[in-house]
Amino acid sequence: MQAEITTIPELLIKARGNQTKVAGWISASRNTVKKYAFDTKAEKHIIVNNQLMVIHRGGIGGAIKRKSKVLAGVR
Repeated sequence: MQAEITTIPELLIKARGNQTKVAGWISASRNTVKKYAFDTKAEKHIIVNNQLMVIHRGGIGGAIKRKSKVLAGVR
């Protein structure tokens, strides 16, 4: 099985700039899409198989957290 790896800016190109559509695809809020819209080098986020993964606020070496509907209430 191949992992599909992409970024929010790439998805915004596919969605013709529609942030709401991208938010629906990755099960995130529109504000989250807006936050990472200019992270073209994937330094702060990455999307693997439609699961958004972000760098924790701890910075370099910080844990990567998955954000999804399933993990919304879990720390």
